[in-house]
Amino acid sequence: MKLRSIISTVAATVAVGAMATTDYTADKTFARLPVSGAPASAIIALPFSGCGDAVEGSIYVTNLVQTTNLENGDTLMHFNGTKWDAWEINGGAWRSIATSTTAAGVTVSPPASAVAINCGEACWLNRKTPSNTFYLYGQVNSTKRSVTVSAGTGTKPTYTIVGCPWEVGSFDVTTIAGGDGDTVLLMDSTAGNESKKVEYTYMNGGWKKKSYTSGSGVTIGGITIPSSGSETYEALGAGDPKTVSPGLGFMYGRKADSTLTITWN
Repeated sequence: MKLRSIISTVAATVAVGAMATTDYTADKTFARLPVSGAPASAIIALPFSGCGDAVEGSIYVTNLVQTTNLENGDTLMHFNGTKWDAWEINGGAWRSIATSTTAAGVTVSPPASAVAINCGEACWLNRKTPSNTFYLYGQVNSTKRSVTVSAGTGTKPTYTIVGCPWEVGSFDVTTIAGGDGDTVLLMDSTAGNESKKVEYTYMNGGWKKKSYTSGSGVTIGGITIPSSGSETYEALGAGDPKTVSPGLGFMYGRKADSTLTITWN
């Protein structure tokens, strides 16, 4: 199955439940975070770790999204630094699926029970029924694990999807000390474009709102990013979305040929 066939355009902001349900077991705290109002395809955070992994800050794919309200054929995808891994719901459980077919053969993802993903990273969740609430579950982390975004080429950005940890609360993306040419893309249902995204670019020591008046673009992970045309930059206004809530993710484009570490505040 081609990757494009299981990605659809992200078209709205994800609304997170006002409060996560928490349970306490000895010295461990577990939480279930409801997420509603998400589009059919959405960037979701990995806000919790797996049982016993609060220090390491990772969680297995089988545990990070509860199967409640998910349907056969719903998919979850994660970029492992080299390629996309993907799984789908089948009979109430996650099973591996093929992500590409070439002359050399079919690439199938490893079992969901064998893949642990670091908190602070993010995944794509694709659902048949976006009106259903889904749930993120796991152990509350003892530390706020930072996340490293991939290096760019020096002339073109490399994009990494990032998720906000639960303990952080709302995170202001404009507090990231970026480098010239870095880009942040946020989903916002009020944005006046088809993909409902807002794009900010770091320049001259601060973040500016970026707009395009014309030109073509490329699609990365379901989001169309213009690659040519007339560009304009303006100061961020009071009404521009800047924060990401627990359970949500955003896309960070790194232009410099060095990685960038995002430390949650």
